[in-house]
Amino acid sequence: MENAFGKGMRSVLEYLRRAVTPIFINLMFGMTMLAVSAISITELKIMLMVALVALTFLASFLLMRSMGEYAYKMKVAGDRKRAGQPVGMGLETGKDTYHSSKEYRSYKGFVIGAVVCIIPVIFIIVDICTGSGGARLAYGMLAGWALMPVLAISTKANILFSLIPCAIQIVVSGIAYILGGGREKVRQFALEQRAESVAKTKGAKKG
Repeated sequence: MENAFGKGMRSVLEYLRRAVTPIFINLMFGMTMLAVSAISITELKIMLMVALVALTFLASFLLMRSMGEYAYKMKVAGDRKRAGQPVGMGLETGKDTYHSSKEYRSYKGFVIGAVVCIIPVIFIIVDICTGSGGARLAYGMLAGWALMPVLAISTKANILFSLIPCAIQIVVSGIAYILGGGREKVRQFALEQRAESVAKTKGAKKG
């Protein structure tokens, strides 16, 4: 039986694994924002920046909602396993093999969102401590989704304002994950009701 340390490490790795895709998506949007920041027409630059920010959080929302749905499937599989029933849903083998660390918990979306924000937070700390222009450039390249919207408003803005997009990322991730779990819960309930209805119909025919 897996010990507490092993379970803890498995959970940490699962959070990191789940954060990889949103980090990559945010990286792509951030680099696009960095390119847009070079546009000299202020109105056009702000319009494009607003659109990119909205798309960034929309992509995060859709991705995290999907993760919530998948995690709730894992929770259902876990409930079945604990009840001594077959896991089912194709979660016995392959990359989707059931493990308790993959199960739905309402707080997990917020944790994944926080993991996504580790990179910008590190750059904020480095920027404040060193004031390095190179660090600021690296920040813009690797986590521009948090920095560039702030600089688009004012190039003299305090870098701490880039914590606002980070906070939005965490909230969006958490809410989307919960909504995804809720959608899957409703779907699983509908499947159970359908299965019960079929079983009753078959029983009535036999009787």
